Amino acid sequence: MTALVKRRVQYTVDQAILESAEYIMAKAGLTPATVLSMVYAEIARTGKIPVTAQVSEDDFNTARLIAASHNLPSVKVFTDTDIVNFLEDDNGY
Repeated sequence: MTALVKRRVQYTVDQAILESAEYIMAKAGLTPATVLSMVYAEIARTGKIPVTAQVSEDDFNTARLIAASHNLPSVKVFTDTDIVNFLEDDNGY
């Protein structure tokens, strides 16, 4: 029987990437810790770093939408006039 090692892994990742990736993992029924263990096992087994999408096209598109939503500009609306101006603004279209 092999010994399991418990190690804390800390990393920095873009918020949009984090939310998209965690959405995909959850849809696949996995946790980040499980995915990391799977990646380590695959690297050890094959000598290659595995990078493939394994969720439905709809779930993948939702994850991409989550990531893209982080790049949308935000507008603060305080008054009724601000609301009307925001709703009537077509950004030049």
